[in-house]
Amino acid sequence: MSIDVLRRKTPQQVYDDVSGFAVRYVSDWEAWLMADQEFRPKLFGRILRKWQATRPRAMRRLREEARHEAPFLDDLLSRSAVHVQELKDLSVLTIGSRTLPQAKALSELWAIFLELPTSGASSCVGITKAILLLTEGRIGPALDSQVRGKMGIAAPSTCGEWLVVLQEIGEDIAAFESVNGPLASAVPPHFAQLACGRLYDMALGPR
Repeated sequence: MSIDVLRRKTPQQVYDDVSGFAVRYVSDWEAWLMADQEFRPKLFGRILRKWQATRPRAMRRLREEARHEAPFLDDLLSRSAVHVQELKDLSVLTIGSRTLPQAKALSELWAIFLELPTSGASSCVGITKAILLLTEGRIGPALDSQVRGKMGIAAPSTCGEWLVVLQEIGEDIAAFESVNGPLASAVPPHFAQLACGRLYDMALGPR
């Protein structure tokens, strides 16, 4: 597998692509980054449902609003917290040099968010959208059908396959940056502070 989407673009093309990212998703992301920690669990569920993360299956709810059996969304978030913390210094750009504890954390997060729907298992779409949010865009993009189509890849069905995709994306970003400078310098200034996984998501995601 070789992903070479970004490296084929000029900085102006990347600027235009990120500028054209759907406004509704930009607003969701801004709300997420600004939210207080105590409000984040409720917002996490709200955003993922809005993003249709587990379509066509119903998604788990917080304990206080659930009409399904455990685990609840609170439980998944509680279990994920230590693994998200382990990844605080990792991004998709550095995924190739991940440590063993970081690799284990990624594997654990994949397993936890397999349980995102109330029945059956989540696809890579729900898992990667959840992880994109919780890592504040460092580990991305979310692998919805539009993003996968532009990369020319099939949906990863295991954590191992997902890690291969992430490493290829990291190399794609690095190849772009080796010619054009930092990815953040090629996007509109008000997006320049966003993590590279999120910027990659915006460059390929819904218009």
